[in-house]
Amino acid sequence: MKTSEGFNQLIKKEKRKKLLKTIGISAVTTFVLFGVGMTAINKRMAVQYKKAQESANITDMIESPNIISTSQYLSVSGRMTSQLKSERFKNIDGYLVATTPLEINFGLFGGGYCEFNSPLTTPISKTKDIGVFSRDNGEKVPLFFNPNVKKSDRHPDAKATHEADSLSNLQKHVAEVAITFKEPMTYAEIQEKLPKDILINWYWLGRASNQLSALEGTKKVIGINANEKGELDASPLQTQQSSNWPSSQYSAFVAAVKKAAETRNYTINGVNIYQDALKQVKKYPTLDKAKFSGVLVSGRTENLAQLDEAPYVYATNVGLEAEILPYIDPSK
Repeated sequence: MKTSEGFNQLIKKEKRKKLLKTIGISAVTTFVLFGVGMTAINKRMAVQYKKAQESANITDMIESPNIISTSQYLSVSGRMTSQLKSERFKNIDGYLVATTPLEINFGLFGGGYCEFNSPLTTPISKTKDIGVFSRDNGEKVPLFFNPNVKKSDRHPDAKATHEADSLSNLQKHVAEVAITFKEPMTYAEIQEKLPKDILINWYWLGRASNQLSALEGTKKVIGINANEKGELDASPLQTQQSSNWPSSQYSAFVAAVKKAAETRNYTINGVNIYQDALKQVKKYPTLDKAKFSGVLVSGRTENLAQLDEAPYVYATNVGLEAEILPYIDPSK
């Protein structure tokens, strides 16, 4: 009887050992699989983060008119989803004015491309001309025009504005103005013709197509930011890393347009904005050959008010403004 009881206890003991062994193996396996899974997730999120960074760099490079990004950081950091954010400012003749931040959501399975809300278009009460305003913060968006737009019933909004003249009534302020040229001009011609008492902030590539009027594509305007002196850099491209591209380097701008044409698609009335820009940079591969359809400038309002008198100006459209403070001198 005792032998039988001892045998049963031995069996129970062995069963407990096997159970504990099974539990141990399962725990170790689960732990290993969890570690492998977390490593895979972290690697995937690192790849997506780099894609988000490159997307932000390209947006800064080609479609940020007079907009300076001062930082890139994770405003939301999750295991499966995150958000890359960049605070941005406009340079209004030396005055930094905050504008809509750049936010790019990304996750394990995609993302990494920034989309802004389409601006709100509405008649301005005094002039009845169409004005463009940000849906995010209400700021007035400087508008460029297409002098070669094909006239049709679809383009009732293509009337050019001449708003710079109105700035003569705004004293002790600086402002930004979008200037559309009657004909595209080279970089050298722009430097020669524009007044020296205004700052060139951004050079507009314009449109190859004649199918888009002023208000079609306000969300996507392609061009290159100037340096703090209003100049562009003609040096050749030194790296393929977008994070190392100088914002005013024309060769980097060309590379960014090519990259955007490969990875982005934004079509309005049959015109792909990025493919349209690609046609132009292929035609103008270097700064000495490049032509621009307009510029975004800033300066004292009394200096900007004279722009509509220039023979090369097709249209002017005012953007942001800032009051001149006694302790901050404008750049010009």
